[in-house]
Amino acid sequence: MKSFGLWYSLRDCKSVEKEAEESIESEEQIEQLDSDIVLGQTESQNQKVNEKESEKATEQKKDNDNKESEPVFCIHANFWSLEECPQNVKKREPYLDIGIDIANWTQIETMTFFCPFLVNENDFEDLSEKMSSRDNATIIFNEDCEIHTKGSYTIVEKEDGETKFLVFPLNQAVKDVYKRECDEAHTYFRFNFGTFSTFLENSEKHNALKDTNRIYLRFRIKGSSLSYNIYFDSEPMNKSFESAFSGTRMIDFKINEKRNIEEKVRAEISVNHEKFAALNRVHFLVMEPSAYEVRAFGNQDMSCRELEEGLWDNYFGDKLDFSKGHILAYHWKTTKQKDSYSCLVKVNYSKAKRLTIFSYALIVVALGIISSAVITLENVLFPTTTMSTMSSALIYAVTGFGLLGFGIFLGHTSK
Repeated sequence: MKSFGLWYSLRDCKSVEKEAEESIESEEQIEQLDSDIVLGQTESQNQKVNEKESEKATEQKKDNDNKESEPVFCIHANFWSLEECPQNVKKREPYLDIGIDIANWTQIETMTFFCPFLVNENDFEDLSEKMSSRDNATIIFNEDCEIHTKGSYTIVEKEDGETKFLVFPLNQAVKDVYKRECDEAHTYFRFNFGTFSTFLENSEKHNALKDTNRIYLRFRIKGSSLSYNIYFDSEPMNKSFESAFSGTRMIDFKINEKRNIEEKVRAEISVNHEKFAALNRVHFLVMEPSAYEVRAFGNQDMSCRELEEGLWDNYFGDKLDFSKGHILAYHWKTTKQKDSYSCLVKVNYSKAKRLTIFSYALIVVALGIISSAVITLENVLFPTTTMSTMSSALIYAVTGFGLLGFGIFLGHTSK
């Protein structure tokens, strides 16, 4: 499986480089002054050295402050694999929800979220409107939240009163702050935070948004494009007989795994002076019916909890059917900063579709008819056989084999 990607460029990169050059020059001057002291310079020159060292310490402190103010990224990825649970048949397909939490976001000029496959416009959904609901925000962050609306923007405040998120809507009045670009095999979601930050700085109407140090994006990818790009279903060769009602699904979620991102994409990042985001935390959740068996490969700790009935319907976009069993959320998370993230999950599932049951019923009936045809054909071999008996045998045989073929066809297409 290929990897998703997340990279960005910082604002005022040239000024940062200039400060670095000036720091190098000051170090060279300090070394020269140290040499002059050894040769016997005056106390006033010694005082200048102390001043230079003090300036160097100040610059070092400034560099440390800049590091502390660098953007910090946290990823929330939810894979919904609930084909049998939604009541709306059209929604019975896997979904992948991506949430990106960015602290110190004003330091970013541009950010790109990369999909290693094509995502059509109809297969992409902005979930920022869902975040404007207090109930949705509470279940997403798993703690009580308050919602503050500022014009067309939403601020989510957690129960500690200190953590606030500015929810970033993809469709807004500011031009070109978000673009979806596609090439022959990839999709790029580009965000111009520099333009958005400038808009807030120059807008008196949005003064309340300027002090929000964290920004949050959330969107959904769905459709057939996810198949064989983040998951695939594995079925044995004898699925039409022994494994008609079971199978295995492999889910492979990767982000910033450089070896799984094409070289030309990585080269473009380097040419544009961008860099991959260091992932401070990653939360990966997989939602599956409780009857399914789920396990992950690797040394990541997993927790599991049950989804509350009715609580997720608004966020999911359809009423989830709990009549067939409970729905469980399996949760893996990182505990320290990483350059990349990968999680491979194996799901053993069992399901009984009406079409599958009907196809097997047809096969049973067909086998019965074929057995009757065989007996009738056996009578044909004797001289007492009449023309009507032979006709009946042919009708039995054609009908039986026809139903058998149709039943096998239905059984194959129902999986």
